[in-house]
Amino acid sequence: MSVDIPDVPDRLLVGLHLLDRQLLDCNGELAGKVDDLELDDAEADGPVVVAILSGPGALAGRIGGRAGAWLGALHRRLHEDRDPGPARVPIGHVTRIADRVELDEPRRDLASDASERWAREVVIAKIPGARRAAE
Repeated sequence: MSVDIPDVPDRLLVGLHLLDRQLLDCNGELAGKVDDLELDDAEADGPVVVAILSGPGALAGRIGGRAGAWLGALHRRLHEDRDPGPARVPIGHVTRIADRVELDEPRRDLASDASERWAREVVIAKIPGARRAAE
């Protein structure tokens, strides 16, 4: 299944062009980071990226070892689902790939923003003076 996105080339070196890039929503606001990718190898030409995986659920597996296991356990403990997995952004939401990955949705509608939102609401908001700071 190929997706035709005007400002995205047909072939990418995904490790170079996608991993660790910031995700920006349709309003130019940060919506997470590309931590891993979901691939589909059904295409005759080779694997195709079908989704961007973001957040601690994706990063835990990429880090591996004790740090990855700790991050994965924390993600599962703080998530309401029994087996949450990573935040998934279908590749069809990507409008442009440059020094960042631009998306066509607002961040509040993206699963990739959930851990960022939790950190803002539960951790950052409790720091004295944090509510006065601009986002």
